[in-house]
Amino acid sequence: MERLAYLCLSEGWGGLEMNQLRNAQQMQQRGHQVLLIANSQSPVAQAAKQANIPLYIIAQKPKHYQWLFARSLAKKLRQEAYLHLILRNNRELSIAASVRFFSFGKVRVHYFMEMALGGKKTQLFRTLRYACIDTWICPLPYLRLQVFQQTRISHRKVKEIPSGLVLHLNTTFTKEEARNQLQWPIDKKLFLLVGRIDPKKQQAFVWESFAQRTNTDEQLIFVGESTPDEPSVYYTALQREIKKHPKSNAVIWAGFQHNMALVYRAADLVVMASNFETVGMATLEALWNGCPVVGVNNGGTKAIIDAYKGGVCYDPMQADSLNFAIDKVLEKDYPAFNKALFEQHFDFNRVCALVETEVLGLNAPIFQ
Repeated sequence: MERLAYLCLSEGWGGLEMNQLRNAQQMQQRGHQVLLIANSQSPVAQAAKQANIPLYIIAQKPKHYQWLFARSLAKKLRQEAYLHLILRNNRELSIAASVRFFSFGKVRVHYFMEMALGGKKTQLFRTLRYACIDTWICPLPYLRLQVFQQTRISHRKVKEIPSGLVLHLNTTFTKEEARNQLQWPIDKKLFLLVGRIDPKKQQAFVWESFAQRTNTDEQLIFVGESTPDEPSVYYTALQREIKKHPKSNAVIWAGFQHNMALVYRAADLVVMASNFETVGMATLEALWNGCPVVGVNNGGTKAIIDAYKGGVCYDPMQADSLNFAIDKVLEKDYPAFNKALFEQHFDFNRVCALVETEVLGLNAPIFQ
């Protein structure tokens, strides 16, 4: 068994933070000792407490003199024999690299890529920082190729391991039963928008496209909230704009939902509209729970739909293209979801076994 430290200093709550916590939980269940390093009042720290994940609390996120924090963290990890440091946020790479330096290489650094590179990263300071990464894990093939093309990191350090899903956590509810549970209309076509209410998620574009549709039996459901403790200017402006429109009664604001399997089962489709999703956990979760995806034609969303089917892609920021894709899904004119291949790739037990052998260097997984 290994002792694994998970670094997550983010104060947000999204796919990145959820994936970090999920992986810590799964590795703990497999018998490893885990430690989550987080800010005291962050959502991930609160979720870790509820999940009985041991915490090392940071009173305040280090903004300056990160090397001082990194030195003290390196000392703690070495003293307690946590010799694997796992992170997902690229903003924490400098801290992780410094921890490795101050531990004299005893603490190995494993970066699970959750954000696209966004251009060449071949500058000297980045190359030196990346040299301190022992393993760079890419969740999709296109991201591995991107790392090869846009960095100078040694190719032998780069692994491809999917983001794991807890596949048994779907629901047996029928669509009608799910809608009754959620108190959503039975006799409407329901389109989901899932995620943080944020300009990058393009909810305003989807609303404008939806407003052009003439069918009266369709409803648009916003599932999510604005980022905690951040100004919700975009959220407020979007709500104000929708209220002024004649189709405002065709919109449901569902807020944050704990049982997303139930939500996906209730819907006719989900729209993934971000101009670029590195992975798109909502896309994965929707497909697994039987909800077809209308997704933007790039990034992780396109990669997932191309590989596992179950949806239709549209051209970014093109309302006609989006509405055409929606119509194709409603008409069931799209390739069927390849559930068997999906399950083979994303089952958390398989993913954890790969982490144990490919990242932690164990000769064999703890159990299959």
